[in-house]
Amino acid sequence: MNFSIIIASFDRAESLDRLLTGLAEHFGKTAMDFELLLANNARDDDCARQLDAVIEKFRANLPGRVQRVREPEPGKCRAQNRAIAQAKGEILVFFDDDIQLTPDWLPVTAKFFQEKPHYHAMQGPILMPEEFRNNQEFLRAQQRYRTINFVQYRANMTDLRTLTGANMAIRRAVFDRVGLFNEALGPGRSGISEDVEFAQRMVDAGLRIGYEPAAGVIHEVDWSRLTEEFFRQRHEQQGRSRLIYKKQNLTSILPNLLRSIWTLGWYSLTGNERKKYRAKGRFFHYRAMAIEKLK
Repeated sequence: MNFSIIIASFDRAESLDRLLTGLAEHFGKTAMDFELLLANNARDDDCARQLDAVIEKFRANLPGRVQRVREPEPGKCRAQNRAIAQAKGEILVFFDDDIQLTPDWLPVTAKFFQEKPHYHAMQGPILMPEEFRNNQEFLRAQQRYRTINFVQYRANMTDLRTLTGANMAIRRAVFDRVGLFNEALGPGRSGISEDVEFAQRMVDAGLRIGYEPAAGVIHEVDWSRLTEEFFRQRHEQQGRSRLIYKKQNLTSILPNLLRSIWTLGWYSLTGNERKKYRAKGRFFHYRAMAIEKLK
């Protein structure tokens, strides 16, 4: 079984360097067959050069395994699709550039696909860094905003109906069946939801997504995501993204917008912070949808 590991990046050279350092350490001496496709999606020449410098460094560390893919037009999905066209692997792996790998990720994932041929994709957990698990300032902010995407289902969970793009592996045949990633979605375009929409197409086609709790990655903590401004932007992105693939109309959007205003007011008065922020997120979500529909 061979793997094509695809990582798209547009402005996080330092994070990409850390990820590739861990990947070279954990995967570099394996006898397993893998290639690494690094999709440089930088918007300007300076950033592109920084990413290229990281990529060239790991060409030497992982000789014969690294390909550079250049996609200057904005869009994570566009960059990933270009890499998919060049990939040779039976299993296509997708990591975000701001995660760190656990040492056994590759053999665990290989075992998953070998022993579970009825699954067409695998989702692994996205874990909180150990040093933040008892950091009360961080935990309070994450509980309020939920804008860093940690994912950890029950260990006995088997089938899923969604994917989270920071840590997923998909059989190549799936793309022949359901198509590539929707280039109108995701970072650089609508903002998010490219993984959710792809999973929806898989499920609609009768394909199965499995959960492997041992194939974990660790998500970096970016404090700039734990702010009111980022919270607003993220929920607006979610609204605009869902509008693209769910194609809702004003007759469904406006009642949900009004309901979110009412619940936001109610939970603000009652002091339930978690429910208040859930309602606030829905307000930004449906307001962004309504604005787009009225343009």
